[in-house]
Amino acid sequence: MFDGVVALRASTPADAPTLIAGRDEMSRRYLGSGSDDPRPTAIITVHGRTVGWVDYDVERSWLRPGEVNMGYNVFPEHRGRGYASRSAQLLMHHLAVRTDVTTATLLINADNERSLALARRLRFRQQKQAPEDECFFKRPVPPVLYTDGVVTLRRPAIADLDADLEAKDGEQIRWLWLPGHREAWEAMSPPEQREHARHGLQQRADDFGTGPKWTFSVDTRDASYVAYVDCDLANDQVPAGNANVAYSSHPAHRGRGYVSRAVRLVAEFLGEHTGARELHIIVDAENAPSLRVAHAVGAKPTEQWYDDRDRLMIRQVVAL
Repeated sequence: MFDGVVALRASTPADAPTLIAGRDEMSRRYLGSGSDDPRPTAIITVHGRTVGWVDYDVERSWLRPGEVNMGYNVFPEHRGRGYASRSAQLLMHHLAVRTDVTTATLLINADNERSLALARRLRFRQQKQAPEDECFFKRPVPPVLYTDGVVTLRRPAIADLDADLEAKDGEQIRWLWLPGHREAWEAMSPPEQREHARHGLQQRADDFGTGPKWTFSVDTRDASYVAYVDCDLANDQVPAGNANVAYSSHPAHRGRGYVSRAVRLVAEFLGEHTGARELHIIVDAENAPSLRVAHAVGAKPTEQWYDDRDRLMIRQVVAL
């Protein structure tokens, strides 16, 4: 899993020497001496370098059904850079997408100011019951499906194929497609176009659990897949770890505010599943409908420039 800054991968026996070497006085004080054969849930890496670990388990006497206890450690030279927070968020995303866990808990020493700050930053709620000298926190595992009662965000599905093909009109191609993509698409036969679109949907569905780009289909109460929206935390036009958001309403559903609602729900998803602190919308100055969406969600213009196709682009930012 990758959020544009940190990556999580499964631990292996070969990681043990690095994990043991990363222990220091602080980690021993708050986490204990540790195993001679550490096997945490995931290794935290940054640019391919191991910087710590994150873990969860169910073998705690205070845990109720559906609850897990989380733990983490970032090596001393890498602390203070937000890696622990981002890794905990990604682990929560893993729990949401791949498990039936409903609640995450943290048991933190009352003197561990860094971890206490992390718990509050990630919106864990402190509980009254806790062992002496410990602070106990809980947080519900975030949902995967988001709704405001009018529109619903969900991961893509192959059942979206017909609507996806209908959505590929001149407006979508003009504003979202990269140079050369229209020509490649038009050179395909209809069966080839259908297979290409099917493969794209399958890839977006498969990538939903791993990041750094999350793609959503947007439903209403009356229709399935009326719009598309994505958030990319590794876009080269946005600071790493923050989200570039792109969107497109399908032709029959434009002008009804569905995309604005979907972008607000994406902001909720980002805040609960990732470490992103800003949502960026980069819009062609001539794309009036997209500018209206940016305005509707409270995005503030911060920068303008001409791209390599001599289009005036406007960066609009929402603080998460």
